[in-house]
Amino acid sequence: MILAIDIGGTGIKSAVFQAGKLMDKAICHTPPTWDLLCVCLQDLVNKYSSKYQISGLAFSVPGIPNQASGRVEGASSLRYIHQVNFVAELTQLLHLPLSFANDANCACLAEMNRPDMLQVKNFLMLVIGTGIGGTIVYDRKIIAGTHNFAGEFGMMLVDGHNELAILGSPVHTAERVSRQKGRKLSGEEVFALADAHDAEAEAALAQMYHYLALGIYNLQYILDPQVIVLGGGITARLDLTAKINSALQEIMAYGQRAPLTPVIRTASYGNDANLLGAAYYFTEKFE
Repeated sequence: MILAIDIGGTGIKSAVFQAGKLMDKAICHTPPTWDLLCVCLQDLVNKYSSKYQISGLAFSVPGIPNQASGRVEGASSLRYIHQVNFVAELTQLLHLPLSFANDANCACLAEMNRPDMLQVKNFLMLVIGTGIGGTIVYDRKIIAGTHNFAGEFGMMLVDGHNELAILGSPVHTAERVSRQKGRKLSGEEVFALADAHDAEAEAALAQMYHYLALGIYNLQYILDPQVIVLGGGITARLDLTAKINSALQEIMAYGQRAPLTPVIRTASYGNDANLLGAAYYFTEKFE
């Protein structure tokens, strides 16, 4: 049995993985410091170990895991995990073999093996959450790039100054609406306000969909995938692809000479994708 743990910017998901399935899923808030995260992870391992015979830990993390050094490189919304030796410190603390892989790559590993994706050779995975990460797949292989930065789509400057990870993120969109309203609002609350036709929330989400569509449009023409798969908690919104496709149609009307419209699908595993992919990665690594 493998304990899969997905460390996100706002929440930590966990589950036991065995025979291709997840069991006993849980979620808790992500602590604000590395030391508190270590306490949280130790509590998780102790809790699961009291009920299951855990043979290893499979982590999904933001940023760029360096498999040689054991550190999480790159950048993410969870800055403190980039300031420590992730593998060395957690191996010493938790006393179990562990693997760590990029969260978007984990989601991709899960999604690329679903039945309707088995014949798709070239695609992109775009994971939308606190930030925006992604994965490039060519000939059914994940492309890492020269500096392991391939797929860091959130770093794109989409208005000349600001990153897609800021302008296309529902979490950052909620922060902007919170400042307008003068009170703290979650992403779910902003969507609820927009559903109730609140003008500020509607405008903020329209801007978010526009920048997501703009990023997707650029990726289509740069990398030319067959399909772009959207993942992350935002995919729970049933109108997500319709909203992005509507924004894409506006962009396509700007007058391009080669009107190739991206084909968008939503991920099928939802919040389980990172956990499943992390477990698959662990299995491949230790086999």
